[in-house]
Amino acid sequence: MNRHFAAGGEFSLIESLFDASHFARDGRGLGDDGYLLDVGGGTWAISTDSSVEGIHYRLDWTDPAGALEKALLSNLSDINAMGGRTALAFLNLGALKSWDEPILKSLRATLSRMESAFGFRVVGGDTVRKEKESFFAFTVMGKVEGKPLLRSNARPGHRIYASGVLGRSAAGLHLLASAAAKSAKDAERYLSAHFLPQPPLGLGPALAACSQPVAAIDISDGLSSELWHLSRQSGCRLTVEWGKLHYDADLSLLPGGEGWKDWVLHGGEEYQLLFTGDFSDVEIAGLSLHADLREIGRVTAGKGVAILDDAGNERELQAAGWGH
Repeated sequence: MNRHFAAGGEFSLIESLFDASHFARDGRGLGDDGYLLDVGGGTWAISTDSSVEGIHYRLDWTDPAGALEKALLSNLSDINAMGGRTALAFLNLGALKSWDEPILKSLRATLSRMESAFGFRVVGGDTVRKEKESFFAFTVMGKVEGKPLLRSNARPGHRIYASGVLGRSAAGLHLLASAAAKSAKDAERYLSAHFLPQPPLGLGPALAACSQPVAAIDISDGLSSELWHLSRQSGCRLTVEWGKLHYDADLSLLPGGEGWKDWVLHGGEEYQLLFTGDFSDVEIAGLSLHADLREIGRVTAGKGVAILDDAGNERELQAAGWGH
């Protein structure tokens, strides 16, 4: 059984590769969305993530520029989940030999647009030309002004919050994989959520500026997995209420929508923030300026993750969702 992460092949692999000395609950080891480094009296969050063709994206579904943008947004989201704003980025690019000048120009334009929009700069990296299976791998760094957000900061008495709308990205992926995108009503809403997520990049720094320590994680692998990460890192029990989760009421009407509840609970690649704290109504109102927030549950003493159904019945919520 994993000690620091949710159950799952990817997380078990991480725990099997490193001894206990590599794991930490203070942001200075394995266990959070990034690593905290103290430099010149300030704290920086550093993270790295890869996006590989055939695993994270398909070029018959999106173009290289779109794959690049999503890969970069997922990295910005990791710094956001630590409470920082990305300032520097390093890009390792595996470009296909078949990519011509128009494609390279579109990659260049995408990077430039995102630098301007989000206030960071690409300052290094590496490139390689490949015959097949392109990839985008970023290392990102951002300054944390305030208290870093850590997965270990959840405490009994905290309330649990989530930003954004759950399940849309997973619904979009389902429509693509089942070739139902053309026939589905409002398909563009779900395809857009999958191809171009909108992480709330102002929310992380706003949470770091709060007077209290805040536990946070971005929803990249799915709500259930992220809840388990928080539970194991904090040593607390997290209970969410199905009736408080924010999702589209018409998910079940999509082609193949019988499994729509799994999209909500286990769907990944949303890059919204899941966080806990003991906030006043005034504080929540201020935080809500940065994202649509919903209180979805409570933190109590104990272990594990549970969910309450509409009738108030409690059951254990097992970790599932995206793995790679």
